[in-house]
This record gives sequence, structure tokens and C-alpha cells, in this order.
Amino acid sequence: MTVLLEGGGEFSSGCRAMDKALLDRVDGPVVVTALAAEVGGDYRTATANGVSHFRALGASDVLAAPDVREDAAEALRVLRTARLLVLPGGSPSRLLTALIASPVGQLLRDLLEAGGSVMGASAGAMVLCPWTVLPDRRGPAGLAVARGLGVVPGVLVVPHWSGGSSRGDWLRAVKEGVPSDVHVLGLPEESGVLVEDGVLTAVGRLPTRLVGEDRDLPVGESWSPR
Repeated sequence: MTVLLEGGGEFSSGCRAMDKALLDRVDGPVVVTALAAEVGGDYRTATANGVSHFRALGASDVLAAPDVREDAAEALRVLRTARLLVLPGGSPSRLLTALIASPVGQLLRDLLEAGGSVMGASAGAMVLCPWTVLPDRRGPAGLAVARGLGVVPGVLVVPHWSGGSSRGDWLRAVKEGVPSDVHVLGLPEESGVLVEDGVLTAVGRLPTRLVGEDRDLPVGESWSPR
């Protein structure tokens, strides 16, 4: 299983190196589906940006999946061809709902079990974990938290990380609503972690913050939440 969790700023020049390293591991089509975006023009634009990005990195077979919320049959046909599935950012609530309400969530799990890869940025990274903050919803501790897909066990992603004070409301919600054995990753933009066989390696421009351990994981260094 290979998963790249990115903190945001996806498809920018600062993401090229880590995305190219992921692409070099892929043995087939790249499929982009921006289900964290709104149906319609936002979905098409975000998906097209991902397609252009991976083509510029040298991928010869990159596809824009139709929106499963509009054309489920054709979307699933395209998504089933993926060896790398790309989930750009947007609303984690919208993305999580789309993955759970359609077969795409199970398709994603099946892809990973078959040795494929998934890249999730910002909301896309958040929902791949066992728990995710839902910043557009309210819960008892402020922001709501919910169960994610759980394909990357043991961690929760706080994207667009620039320091704890900028995410105090997120961290309070996590402290109140998430089991204490879940590790919180602060992922800056154009940065992230590559997850392979349960080991997380910091990639991109900036280190990953291991929030509970109050330290940074420098780019190139690895860590396991086990």
C-alpha cells in the first residue's frame, strides 16, 4: 500500500518533486476525482488541474473521472482503471459523504489492497485517516470530528499547518472527540508524508509536525505510529 498525504497547495510547483516520486512508483493510469469540490464547474476545474499537473510530470495516461454524483456508471468505469487515484482538497465533509454514499470508498480500498496508490491533499488526506475534523460542522467541543475511511491507520491530519496557534480550534476538537492513541500530523502546504507498509516518511518542502510528540519530522526522515 502506498499513500501520499499532502497538506495542501496541491498541483503547485512546490509539489512537483514529491508527486513525481510517487508517480515513479505507479504502474498504470492516474485518475483524478475532485469530490471535495462542489458539483459542476468547481469539480471539473479542480479535476482538470490535477490532470494537467500529472501530465506535466510525465505521466502518459492521466484521466479525469466524471463526477460520481452526476454520472455514477461512467465515473466508476473510469475509476476502476486507476493505479493512482488522486483526491484534491476542498470540503472534507463533502468528500467523505461522496465516498461513503457511493462505491468509490470501497473502490479506493480495493485499489490499495491490489497494490495501487492513492494521493490525497488537504481534505483528500484528512478523510483517508481513521478520524477527520469537519471544519464546516459543529460538535460538542466546537468543530465536529467524524470517522474517516481509515486506510492510513493511527493518524489524523491537520492540513495547511503553520503552527499550533493557527489550529487551536481544530486541536481542541481533536482532544475532545478523538481517541488519545491517534497521532496528530500537522502537514504544511506543499509538504506531506509518504506512507508505505505502516511507515511515514516526510516529503515536500517542509517538515511534518508530530503534534502529540511536540517535535518535527524532518523531510526525508521516517516514523511509525505503531
